Amino acid sequence: MIPKLYVDFGGYSAIEKGNLIIPRENILNKEDFDKIEIGEVVDIYSKRGKFLGRGFKNPREIRIMTLKKENLDENYIREKIIKANEYRVNFLGFKDTYRMVYTQSDWLNGLVIDKYNDIATVQIFNYGIEKMKDVIVETLLDLGIDSIYEKSSGRNRKRAGLPEVEGILVGKKTETIIKEGDAKFKVTFDGQKTGFFLDQRENRLEIEKFIKEGDRVLDVCCYTGGFSVHCAIKGAEVVGVDLSKKALKVAEENMELNNIPKDKYTFIEGNAFKVLEEFIEDGEKFDIVILDPPAFAQSKKSLKDAIRGYHMLNRFGAKLADRLLVTCSCSQPLEPDAFKALVIDACLKAKKWAKIIKYGSQSPDHPITSKGTEYLKCLFLSLEKI
Repeated sequence: MIPKLYVDFGGYSAIEKGNLIIPRENILNKEDFDKIEIGEVVDIYSKRGKFLGRGFKNPREIRIMTLKKENLDENYIREKIIKANEYRVNFLGFKDTYRMVYTQSDWLNGLVIDKYNDIATVQIFNYGIEKMKDVIVETLLDLGIDSIYEKSSGRNRKRAGLPEVEGILVGKKTETIIKEGDAKFKVTFDGQKTGFFLDQRENRLEIEKFIKEGDRVLDVCCYTGGFSVHCAIKGAEVVGVDLSKKALKVAEENMELNNIPKDKYTFIEGNAFKVLEEFIEDGEKFDIVILDPPAFAQSKKSLKDAIRGYHMLNRFGAKLADRLLVTCSCSQPLEPDAFKALVIDACLKAKKWAKIIKYGSQSPDHPITSKGTEYLKCLFLSLEKI
């Protein structure tokens, strides 16, 4: 018999809107919740007894896997991975490198799989899915993956009550070369997240349209040089800034990989805010400034401080940019309209009149199915002195 848990109106409303993570606070029969073993299958019902979904219990929440009364067994996991992969390949047209599984958007709530040629990286933050890790590995091998690297760490992993794990599950490869348009990138699996930020693909390709030969570009929080390479192959001179020495080393390797002359790029290790302040004091100017910081807000509690940080960063960026500002936020709690408003205000404070040319989001292999699955915001703004 599958245990039944009942949710309050907030939990019911969240599920109705496509949010499939139900915190313990929204469970009405909390005593029953506490008695259920972690990783056990549970059914979720409304207060009036309407079936809402089925999922796995985690220490602080229920992660709903399906809105149907179906078995959450090994066959379920295997079929959902295969279906998610087919969607990317057959419908979206991806080939070698893409996000194969994106958590609840693919009915695998708490599982992320990225494919880089014949290497796959896996992140698990659902206790129920953790128990079926062998099925994930077997399925990926059947899909032609040679090496599988697990990178299960961070806040979501801790919430699932699971220890952080990083290392090879199968195979030996931990490095490969991927292609993105005309650019090539070396991807290794000992950096942030899953080795490379696939979610920015469309935005990196888009920026090539705005580059003019000889442009001076400032790429802030450049990581391994994703935007930098795309700008450089179109003839720009690039200055990249990042706090990670390891990431900047890979960025230099990526420039070399794309045959960019060494006098066309400079990478600076340092705090973005401090470096930008120094550039402003020195009277530096750039045709284009790119801002792609890590998430400033992981939850609503930290949103107020995050907004201040984004505002300052964009104000500095707008002061330094003559023609174009490309600015991003991957903070899920920050709403798209709020981000647009704070960026426009920051530009005005920097004495720049900003026009939004384009609003970009995450690549379609990171499908948005609800408010909870949308996080990346990327604005392209033309700037004019006022």
